[in-house]
Amino acid sequence: MQFRTKARAVDLLGKGQIADLPTAITELWKNGYDAYADNLKAELYKEGYNGLTKSYFILSDDGKGMSSTDILDKWLVLGTDSKSRAELELESEDTLWKKPRIKAGEKGIGRLSVAYLGNPMLMLTKKLGYPIQAVFFDWRLLENYNLFLDDIVIPIKTVDNIESLVNVFGELKTMFLKNFDKEKDLDDKPIWEGKQIDLKFEITSETESAVLEQPIVKNIHDFFSSNDSHGTLFLVFNPLNQIIELSQNDKDELDDKKFVITSLTAFTNPFKDDAIKISTVFNIHSDESYDLLTSQGQFFDKTDFNLADVYIKGEFDGEGSFNGKIRIYNEEIEYTYTNPRKKDKRTFYGRVPIELGYSQGEIRSSLLTESQFDYLRKKVNEYGALYVFRDDFRVLPYGRENADFLKFEYRRSKRAGTYYFSYRRMYGYIDLTRERNPNLKDKSSREGLINNSQYRAFEADASNFFVALALDYFQTDPKFSLFRDKQKEINAQTEAINADKAREKAEKIAFTKSLNTYPIKLDEHQKKYEDLLNQLDDKLNSIHITYSEVENILDELQKMDLGLKDLIPIVPKRYKPTDTQLERLYKFEDRLNNYISSVSPRREELNKKAQEKLEIRDLQIDFSKRYNSYISSLEKSLNEHKQELNEKLNQIAKDYSERARRLIDSLKENKDSIVNSIISKDQINHFSDLIEKQYTEVSEMAEKTLFPLTEHIKRLSFDIDEEQVQGAYKAQYDQMKYQWEQTRDTAQLGIAVEIIDHEFNQLYAKINNQLGTLAGNSNVNSIREFEYLQKNFKQLEDKYALLSPLYRISGALSKEVSCKKIYEYLQEFFENQIAEYDIKFEVTKEFEQHSLTIKEPVIHTVFINLINNAIYWMRNKEERIIKLDYFPETDEIIIANSGEKIPDYRLDKIFELFYSQRPNGRGIGLYLSKQSLNDAGLDINASNDVEYNNLNGACFIIKKIESDV
Repeated sequence: MQFRTKARAVDLLGKGQIADLPTAITELWKNGYDAYADNLKAELYKEGYNGLTKSYFILSDDGKGMSSTDILDKWLVLGTDSKSRAELELESEDTLWKKPRIKAGEKGIGRLSVAYLGNPMLMLTKKLGYPIQAVFFDWRLLENYNLFLDDIVIPIKTVDNIESLVNVFGELKTMFLKNFDKEKDLDDKPIWEGKQIDLKFEITSETESAVLEQPIVKNIHDFFSSNDSHGTLFLVFNPLNQIIELSQNDKDELDDKKFVITSLTAFTNPFKDDAIKISTVFNIHSDESYDLLTSQGQFFDKTDFNLADVYIKGEFDGEGSFNGKIRIYNEEIEYTYTNPRKKDKRTFYGRVPIELGYSQGEIRSSLLTESQFDYLRKKVNEYGALYVFRDDFRVLPYGRENADFLKFEYRRSKRAGTYYFSYRRMYGYIDLTRERNPNLKDKSSREGLINNSQYRAFEADASNFFVALALDYFQTDPKFSLFRDKQKEINAQTEAINADKAREKAEKIAFTKSLNTYPIKLDEHQKKYEDLLNQLDDKLNSIHITYSEVENILDELQKMDLGLKDLIPIVPKRYKPTDTQLERLYKFEDRLNNYISSVSPRREELNKKAQEKLEIRDLQIDFSKRYNSYISSLEKSLNEHKQELNEKLNQIAKDYSERARRLIDSLKENKDSIVNSIISKDQINHFSDLIEKQYTEVSEMAEKTLFPLTEHIKRLSFDIDEEQVQGAYKAQYDQMKYQWEQTRDTAQLGIAVEIIDHEFNQLYAKINNQLGTLAGNSNVNSIREFEYLQKNFKQLEDKYALLSPLYRISGALSKEVSCKKIYEYLQEFFENQIAEYDIKFEVTKEFEQHSLTIKEPVIHTVFINLINNAIYWMRNKEERIIKLDYFPETDEIIIANSGEKIPDYRLDKIFELFYSQRPNGRGIGLYLSKQSLNDAGLDINASNDVEYNNLNGACFIIKKIESDV
């Protein structure tokens, strides 16, 4: 007798063992990983995308693929043991000449998880040096409980070329449908009966309607396009509804989408530098194409541990002990722990390294900057969890929201003040390997580790470790106060900064409001002032006039003259206004100055006219009244500020007294009852220690809240403008903070240029060599096309020749550089842009005849940056002119254009590091230009002086730096 296997056994081993969609995809990606793939891809093509009549799902890997023999001897053989042996292969063609990998799969049934994704399925696979193999199947056929495995035919065909795929696909469907030709088994019983008749109809009808539409054929063609292509691709014709719903943004689907994303990210360990890095994407092709896995943000990497306020790195020894390091904020300590459990050889689980970062829930308790905290919080909100990796390959379900296997949240729900650690705020990994931890095995359902004695021992050790660590350092009243002391200090600093920010915000709002109201005030002032001037002019035109007739008008004009200063917005000193605010301010000031300039001549004219008309005694009276108005205005202003000062001092003194009283009362409280309760000498010592501790706490409170204010007031002086000093330091800090954030991106620029230069030289050499080979090959079919290719490559080579000297500034020597040569170089460098934008590139004879001594790459780089900026700012101008000039009298080079004019207040700012008005501009070009020229004894400035800027756009002047001697 022999076992016979029903077809549904395969269904139970495959789809029946898969818990969810991410697990199904992971199982197939595991096979790709084991086949030495570097790129694992899932793609949903939605109905309607590029004319598709239905939705499709494709899963692919660029692994080594399979030949027909591999399919028959391995893929169609269940329970293969090649992976479970954990034997490393030798680096060879079988490993695609890559470093051997420890296999992620081990049960030999992961391939069956494709049945979970939908039906029917077309598998295409290609091994290096072999043709494409195609397999078509509908896994629902296995659900028929009357069929045995040997009753089923799985059609396989060779695809000699991709163009014949559609025809081969039709043949595969015909072969598959033959599975339904047989109606009765050996006992003459019907194979399809009852509800299974409906199943038969679904399978056959969906098989017949399955077609390869053009966008899908293109995807397949692209995947197998090259002669040396290899890999495996699964095409599912009717994907699972859950897959299709991943492309929707309905609120009901968001949790499911997050579940899939968090399950499929971190396929291999991203926290370790030496882990194999595999690219995984899940592309959604609908109205727009995007990667589902990055749609919620990027996953963690090793550098994120640097942002952790609490960082743990160490190792469990397999017997109950932990040894490692804990970094609490910026202080690192050695930490050991031993779980007092019963030791037994049967519970030994092997060494288990752990590395973990922990994010504070509030920024006020963190050392991170606001931008760093927001950056980390977004990642923690999306992906925060403790992950498990075996041989750097992720073990599911660990890392999911509901996979809190060490019960962090359960303990916190009992008492958060004691059990500090939260599963949702941590990020990091537990590092298992088959070699070190052979008894920590996966369940057959692929859902976590088997709950054996070794697993239970590890879980107990890890859980108790975090409990002990929290009791030692992180609970409300810890054994060691390092964390709590540092946290109090940070909280106090944060609160002070937040209070200052709130005050700064109020000033910003007030300043913004003033920018809105001042133009209205100016309109009202201008109208009233002009009315008064008209009235005065009318009065002074009379033949006879007395002082009493114009006295009120002159008094009112004097008041309005003094009121002009109130029309100028007061710029806060404690913070730096935004560029938008400054621009509005400068525009208003220009308008105010224009108004004063226009009205002042008429005011002077009428003053003279009044002096001619009025008697000297009247003029003396008027002068005296004006004099008194200045005195009165000053007194009023000083008294108003003095009153504000007195009110603030009284408020501070009152607040100080109230706070001081509360502190004293807290120390005096229960004094009498304590004294009366003392009946022994031992109590004296006890209460003495208690009162001393209370006194220390109250004194510390006073030193933190009351005394700093006193010290600050003591340091105040009329000789120092505290607001201005604080504003200056804040502006410097903000600038440094901004520059530091920008530097992270810019720091890679030099390295990138060197890499590009090296790679371009390598590529150039290869292409040039191939062109030489083709040139001598008599088999070249089209001489014209070859010559066209050679001409284009020569143009590319010439462009690179123009650019490459700019990389080598440091090694260049200063020499005399002709300005005419500079002009010719720029014409060649910007040849395409000049033609595209119809730019007039003018140069004067004086410029062409001039020369300067400098490193040639330096001056070329400066001019390239200036011309490139000019082209950008001239794009929307009707007339586009760039002019190069030289003034021999002052030894100045002028570079002017007809683009956007630089506002006066930006003339100096544009040379600051990281200052840019261009969208996505880095703001380093002009800064580096100025620095480079300064090193060469030259300087560059921008000017709106019409003597230089005759094109009324941007204008730059290069001249020698004047010596201080």
